[in-house]
Amino acid sequence: QHIKNTDHAYRGKLYLRRHYVVPEPYVWDTSFTVDIKQMDDEHVGLFNVVREMEANPGDKGTWDKLMNLYLEHFAHEEDLFTQIKEQKHDIADHRNRHLGLMKTIKGAVLPITKEITQFIKNWLAQHIKNTDFTYKGKMPKLYAVP
Repeated sequence: QHIKNTDHAYRGKLYLRRHYVVPEPYVWDTSFTVDIKQMDDEHVGLFNVVREMEANPGDKGTWDKLMNLYLEHFAHEEDLFTQIKEQKHDIADHRNRHLGLMKTIKGAVLPITKEITQFIKNWLAQHIKNTDFTYKGKMPKLYAVP
């Protein structure tokens, strides 16, 4: 017997996350732009440090650099959210995604495995296009002071 679904409260609330191709070679390109220069520049740095970690999986200095760059970027990005008017961005969800990555990778031991490197590569590519893109166009426009 078919049961008709009459609970329509979910309509419009289902957020379908797409799976995007992780670039190979792992280099930032304009398909990742969020139209905020600081964020785009930091995203370039995040891609670069992951490649650096992949090339030097046993280097503690490189791992520390990766962790610090990600933490600094997340702090900068979360500060920008305060500029979005009328709560047009789900700040709590976005922040939880950042925390989720950091909790997942913080216990990694050297040398960093290919599995962890692949996880970080995939996470960043998916995060920018599925999550960061949700604030694209919502930040106030900045104009140069004459």
